[in-house]
Parts: sequence; structure tokens; C-alpha cells
Amino acid sequence: MKIKRHFLISTLVFSLGLTACSNSEPASTTVEEKVVPVQVEKVVLGTIDERASIVGKLSPDETVDVSPKVSGKVQAIHVELGQSVKQGEVLFTLDKVDLANGVKQAQAAYDLALASLRQAESSATQGVDQAQTTVVQLQNSISEAENAVVQQEQMLRDAATNEQRTRQLHQAGAVSNAELERAETALKNAQIGLDNARTALNNAKTSFANAQNNLEHAKNKNAVQVSKASVDQARVALENAQTQLANAQVTAPISGIVSVVHGSTGQMVGPQQPVISIAHIDPLKVKANLSEQEVTTVKVGNTVSVEIPAINKTINAQVTAVSPVMNEQVKGYPIEISIPNPNRELKADMVVHVRFESKEGQKYNLVPHKALIDEQGKRFVYKLEGEKAVKTEVVTGKETSEQVEIKSGLAVGDQVVVKGQTLLNDGVKVKIQEQNK
Repeated sequence: MKIKRHFLISTLVFSLGLTACSNSEPASTTVEEKVVPVQVEKVVLGTIDERASIVGKLSPDETVDVSPKVSGKVQAIHVELGQSVKQGEVLFTLDKVDLANGVKQAQAAYDLALASLRQAESSATQGVDQAQTTVVQLQNSISEAENAVVQQEQMLRDAATNEQRTRQLHQAGAVSNAELERAETALKNAQIGLDNARTALNNAKTSFANAQNNLEHAKNKNAVQVSKASVDQARVALENAQTQLANAQVTAPISGIVSVVHGSTGQMVGPQQPVISIAHIDPLKVKANLSEQEVTTVKVGNTVSVEIPAINKTINAQVTAVSPVMNEQVKGYPIEISIPNPNRELKADMVVHVRFESKEGQKYNLVPHKALIDEQGKRFVYKLEGEKAVKTEVVTGKETSEQVEIKSGLAVGDQVVVKGQTLLNDGVKVKIQEQNK
């Protein structure tokens, strides 16, 4: 039994040794002949697709909150949510009772002001007539007073001459003392008469001047002017009351869709309280912000591609506005894009992806982004040299999610590995596989 056991152990050891020898020799041959299947693409000369891409939301081209111009109670709302309305169409009406009473009161005040004006004009006309009559009368009085003065001056001269002659005769003893006294008295009376005539003339002239002032004052018609101002004020008040009555019927300021109905019948509303909101949704707008690098390449009129994921659709649109001033809150330049919506298929607040037109410019050596390998801050590709893949360091430039500019390390026409890099080492033999179309 011992001999048999020893024989079996020896046979097992010998067999394991043969197995080890047979396995070691073929392994060496496999490493040397290893071939890795890969897919490759060539370095090409082309342009980098540097299109700006932004995400935004659709918004109405114009939105208006409609409020009444006067305060009042909503009598009826004539539109419904989602209804199309045209500019000038009646949206809602207010109770007109109080407003109509206001028109009546304003009309009464206007009529009263007109009556007062007519009375003032009549009184003013009478006052002018009276003043003109007084002026004419005083003109006649002045003429009479002037004539009286002339007569009194002549009478004074005559009395003075008579008094002098009588005095000479009295000295000669030809007349009596009584006659001389009569002559002296007549001279004194003539002087008094002249003084009275002159005083009457001055009084007449003063009265005439006062009468002229009264006439000018009457012609100014101050009372009439005040009455006219009152009429104007009453007319404005009447027009305002009539306008307020007309404003009880509220119409659409723009054409569009009723987006919100804020009010209800019987509700008290005022100028600061919207009752209906209208949105103009053809076209719609995208409002977004661009960086300072992007905004330099975008101009009004540029065509953009707008993707709307909600309806799985992409349409072309145009840039309609570009602000030259940065929005400090978002650190971007506001832009607006107009999107046609004739069928109202698009809705406000839908999320959209906007891509701008490609910039035309210099061509570059390009490789697919998937060919790059990043290691310790450097970038490499596996370039085909004959049947081997050689690990090559490259310097890159501009890039997108799909393409990368190669500044150095590769030339146009070089083949680089784009699939299978993880199985490669520098210098490994490769076998090119066809890519799935």
C-alpha cells in the first residue's frame, strides 16, 4: 500500500509539472501577438461650431391688465377666459346710475353758469350805456362852464372899467358917493362871479374825468370775464362727467386672448384694480440674457433655431432686440426673439432652447472629442503609425461637445483611435474595425 501511494503521488507531481511547462510557453507567445480591435477617424480641416445656446421661456408679445378709469360696481363681464378679442371690443361694463346722475348735476351747473353770464353781459351793456350818457352830459357841462367863464371875464373887465371911470368922476365931484359905492360893489360881484364860474368849470372837468374812468371800467366787463370763467369751468366738469359715463363701458386696448379674468359681476372695482388681462400671443417672445462674449456676435435680424421640447418641434425665428446695456442683476445683456405663432400652438411659459447662427471664420485641424485622453493635466490621443497605436501628446484649442481643435501634435489626415482606447498601451498592435453607420 505504501509503494502504491508513493507511486500515485509521484505521478501527480510529474503531471502538474508538465502542465505548468505547457502553459508557460504559449502565454509568452500570446502577449507578443496581442492585437486590439479599435475604431479610428481622421484629422480633418474644418470650422468649429461655436454657436451660442441659451435656455429661455416663451412670453406674450404684449400683455395688458385692463382696469376701469372710474370706480364703480361691475354690472356685467362680456368675455370668458381663453376667448379671442379684438381691439375696441367691450370687455365689461360698470353700473351707470351714479355716473348718469353726475352728468345731470354737471349739466345743471353748466346751465346756471350760462344764465349768470348772460345777466352779467346785460348788466355790463347797461352800465356802458349809462357811463357813455354821463360822459356826453359832462362834456356839455364843460362847454357851458367854459362859456360862463368867458362871460364872467368880460363882465369883470366891464365892471373894472366902470369902477375906474366912476372913481375919476367922483374925484372931480361929478358923481356922488353912492354911485361910487355901486361901481365898487359891481366890480366885487363880477370877480366873485368869475371865481364861481372857474370853480364850476373845474368841477365839470373833474366829473368828466371820473365819468371817463367809469366808462373804461364798464367796458372792461370784469364781471363778464368772471362769469365766462365760471362757464368754462362748468363746461369742463360736464365733459368730465360725460367721459366718466362713457368709461363705464370698458373696451379692449389691444387684440389678443383673455388670459385672466380677475373680477366678477357685482364686485366694486377701481382704476388700480385689473378686471381682465389680455395677452397678444402671435408672435410670442423669448426674453433671455447673453454673456459679453456671445452678445458681440448677435445682431437684430439674426436667424435663430428654437427648439420647443414640449411639442417636440424646432422652428426658425429672428432676433428683434439686443440691449447694449448689461443687466447688473444677472450679469447679462437682454435680448428678445420673436417667434411666429399663427396657429396658437405655442403657449406662454413653455421652455425653449435657442441656438444662434454659426460664425463663419478660420478653419482648424479637428478631431472628435471622444478621441482625447486626459492625464495629469495633459491631453493625449492614440495615433496610428502602421499597424500600431502610438500615444501622442497634443495641444488643443477651441472645442465643442463633439469637436476639438488640435493646435499641435497631429496633422490633417492622421488617424486617431476614437473607440477602444482603454485597452491600448503605447505601441500596441491594433486592428481597425468598421464603425456602425
